[in-house]
Amino acid sequence: MIIPTQRMILLGLVPLLLVAVSAGSSVVITVAWTLFAGLFIAWLIDGIWGNSTAGLLLERNAPAQIYLDQIHPIEWVIENRGRYPASIQLCDQLPDRTRADRRTINAVIPAYSRKRLEYLLIPSLRGDLEFGDVYFRLQGRLGLAWKLCRQTARQPVRCYPHLANWTAAELATREALVSQAGSHRYRWRGTGTVFESLRDYTPEDDIRWVDWKATARARRPIARNYESERQQQVMILIDASRMMTTYCGNRTKFDTALEAAVLAARAMSDQGDAVGLLVFSDKVDVYLHPRRERSQLGLMMNALYSLQPRLVDPDFETAITLAATRNRRRSLMLLFTDVTVIESAQRMTTYIRSLIPRHLPLVVTISDETISRVELHKPENVDEFYQVGVANELQLQRDELLETLRFSGSAVLDSPADQLALQTIKTYLDLKRKMRL
Repeated sequence: MIIPTQRMILLGLVPLLLVAVSAGSSVVITVAWTLFAGLFIAWLIDGIWGNSTAGLLLERNAPAQIYLDQIHPIEWVIENRGRYPASIQLCDQLPDRTRADRRTINAVIPAYSRKRLEYLLIPSLRGDLEFGDVYFRLQGRLGLAWKLCRQTARQPVRCYPHLANWTAAELATREALVSQAGSHRYRWRGTGTVFESLRDYTPEDDIRWVDWKATARARRPIARNYESERQQQVMILIDASRMMTTYCGNRTKFDTALEAAVLAARAMSDQGDAVGLLVFSDKVDVYLHPRRERSQLGLMMNALYSLQPRLVDPDFETAITLAATRNRRRSLMLLFTDVTVIESAQRMTTYIRSLIPRHLPLVVTISDETISRVELHKPENVDEFYQVGVANELQLQRDELLETLRFSGSAVLDSPADQLALQTIKTYLDLKRKMRL
């Protein structure tokens, strides 16, 4: 396809101006038509023979993996092997649910040279994405015509979740380990501890860790350090049902839980524990048996990056039963879910109780900021008074359910969305420190 350039349009206005100025003179009209015909012929020649793609090579350099809501530079390498400069306008076909800082790239490529052009891509959807073919315009040597061209350039790309709290999670892990001043090697029921060293007692320490003989000699409280147990097992369960489709900020609760699960799995792997994964909705979508290899994190990322929550009710019975059946050894059952739908959460409580005492359940939920905000709002009319009453009732039911879980022996974490990953890691390390696992 041939498209006129801005220069061609401006030149095409010249015959019209001549006709307008001449006040209908037949001689001027003839000249104007002659000029217009000459411009039209020159435009056709420039569009057909004035620009050739024979010596033009285009190549896209894009990463095979991109991350949600992060900026990624996409580079086009254009090589001109012809004898004449090439003026080009390039428009890349972006993957679905992505945006770029600019859609059109303009450049002039000198003869026998290569140029690199770049734009910035920001994805807003996880999963398998694909770049499409590239469309570009090539200007003729006379500057009168653009030739519209297309080049096959389809390229698949994977979009992984954005681990925004990666650095913060590392700092939280180090802070927790420093604050406890040593990890603890233990078996369940408190037997089999192995002494490692002595240190000053802190208020966070258990009174059972005090070494009374060392305290008497030093005349200040001295506590024992124990060697860290590196042979424990953690099973991460992620709810991918309709309860996790609601938004907390700019992300769904599922995306928030997914990020927290990956960062927690990394911290657990660094501690030497075996980590497994189970994702479920109305059926089990993913199951990875606990392993200690570092490659397990890669398997988890590949299993999670394209998953999306579905508008179905969660089958807690199948998921929790499968996790317990395939993991006979005592494990930390870390469940990411939501308790906004009270009826479904009550069913979950029943099956969580069945894990005790063989396993230690840790139920992680995201505090509902909307309910908290409405609950604290001062009503000014009947509708707002009704909304505050409903919010109070929902919050009360939610608190009662979480308290029931705690009373039954399960560990519970109810955290704001932006702190979920950090609080999950701290809770996990605290459970190890307190010898609950």
